[in-house]
Amino acid sequence: ERRACHERAPVWKGARVMTVLAPLAAVLALTLPAIIALYFLKIRRPTRVVPALHLWPSQIRDRQANVPWQRLRPSWLLFLQLLAAAALVAAAVQPVLPAGASLARHSVVLLDASASMQATDVTPSRLGEAKRQVNAVIDQLGPSDRMTVIAVGPNSRIVASVTGDRDALHRAVNGITASNGPADLSSALSLAAGLVRAGDDARAYLFSDGIVQPLRSSFAAGLPFPVEYHRVGVSGENVGLTSLTVRTSAQARAAYLHLQNFGQQVRSVSLEWRGDGHLLDVRPLTLPPGQGQDLVLPVPSDATSVTARLAAGDIFAVDDTATAVARTPRAFKVLLVTPGNVFLEQALRLRSDFQLEVIAPAAYHASSAYAMTVFDRFAPPVIPDGPSLMVDPPAGSALAGGPAVGIGRVRAVDAGDPLLANVDLQDVHVARSEDLRASTFGRPLISSLQTPLVLVRDEPFRQVLIGFDLHESDLPLRIAFPILMQNLSEWMLPPSVPSHSFHPAEPVTIVPEPGATSVSVIRPDGSRRTLATGAIASFAETDPTGLYTVEQVIAGQVQRSWFSVNLFSDSISQLKPPDRLTLPPTRAVAIQATHRGQLEIWPWIALAALAVVTAEWLAFHRGL
Repeated sequence: ERRACHERAPVWKGARVMTVLAPLAAVLALTLPAIIALYFLKIRRPTRVVPALHLWPSQIRDRQANVPWQRLRPSWLLFLQLLAAAALVAAAVQPVLPAGASLARHSVVLLDASASMQATDVTPSRLGEAKRQVNAVIDQLGPSDRMTVIAVGPNSRIVASVTGDRDALHRAVNGITASNGPADLSSALSLAAGLVRAGDDARAYLFSDGIVQPLRSSFAAGLPFPVEYHRVGVSGENVGLTSLTVRTSAQARAAYLHLQNFGQQVRSVSLEWRGDGHLLDVRPLTLPPGQGQDLVLPVPSDATSVTARLAAGDIFAVDDTATAVARTPRAFKVLLVTPGNVFLEQALRLRSDFQLEVIAPAAYHASSAYAMTVFDRFAPPVIPDGPSLMVDPPAGSALAGGPAVGIGRVRAVDAGDPLLANVDLQDVHVARSEDLRASTFGRPLISSLQTPLVLVRDEPFRQVLIGFDLHESDLPLRIAFPILMQNLSEWMLPPSVPSHSFHPAEPVTIVPEPGATSVSVIRPDGSRRTLATGAIASFAETDPTGLYTVEQVIAGQVQRSWFSVNLFSDSISQLKPPDRLTLPPTRAVAIQATHRGQLEIWPWIALAALAVVTAEWLAFHRGL
């Protein structure tokens, strides 16, 4: 069973009893009687001969005042000196008060540093406010307390591990910067669980706006510590750009842009439209609450990239700019052999780098001119050496399965398989399929209760076998179909540089061109990263949003390609922090005892002592 945690500020009840951290420093209190004793001591003066005593009345009064055992006269200097000494002694023993929060011996702070924490609905930002709250908790640590600080982002990391050094903890927290990616809370909790042993007195504190990725099912058994959610942020008033694509037709190129008002108020914005950095258009727009708007914008024929930007700033800047690649990438020749399949043809044409040729089975002959071949309800005598996709091979062919069986609902063999990313199979049904249970083609990707439905293999080439006729399934009618075809085609025939948009921190697969002697990536901030030329590279330094340039040196010539990184996340752009957050339960064996935090007040006492010393100095020079 999972439990829902919400923001809370635990408060201790009862008397606030002051304690001291350095009781031995109280020995310095002996300075108080020493100061008083100095006022009893007789001041030694040199002897002077004068002609008449009445000419030196001050000397006579001074000698009378320094007679031993004389009663002290009221003196502001004595009072201020005793007050300053008492304050310094009080500061030296380091008194502390119980803080207003409960702390465990090991506090694990999970500080959200994802994109949404850049919102400025609180001052200076959500991340800045979260840092302030975390620094306040650090100041409450006792001498034996320890703290671990984990920055929660697309790649969560430990910035301070099991330490009681307050200065080091403050430096670690203040050095955290927000990324443009999502908050992977699951990885952060896994890191925290790895640092806490069974039976430890530990507690986790999540300082976040609650906009995190869904938790993985691996926490069903619970965590060895409880987790408290401290909400940061208040507003969801935001206008963002959620998609931008460039499509090329026989007549022209155009960009399709979507804006969304995620707030509850009417918003008027100004949209700037640029091609390769040059201003092309400015449009004033008014968006009703919770409504979006689609725009079709022109793309210059010679433009490499286009950019849309909302000129009127709001509380969240990350989704105010969107960039798309406008230049057509290097094309692959792809052959589709089919008696007629509109669904399959349209799905393959979604890749702008495919030059698709469609022929009937009777016209097929083997050719090495194609980078990939797709066979629909047809099987050649010999499968081409290279990437290929076979759909419902006819009975009697080498790849055909057993007699057809009735299917029904389908399911993913492994929901976490990258080939099934964003592929929703819940409402997909297949009427019948070839029985592929005895097939040795490859591993199953999509299956059913009766038989595997889709098989994939890496050797000798990346190839796919679909055991059913697409027309006997509702798969082509679902959004899952074009996404599945995109994933499979990019796996079989990855573009040298994908020209579509990626999310921040998402890895980009770059395939060096044959003969490339140098491959490098130039990020939007101008920094350059060099990649290896001998193998497929996965480039993951994609946190900054904007246009990335890939330069490859081939035969002494520089060849450039581009891809873009944009936020394009409705769940993040909504910005509204949830009041409650579903978090993993605590294991029954976990110790949940807490103790009072400690607030040190000696720095303020020392500051007061300095003020008293200054007053004593002024009193002395004014003759008080």
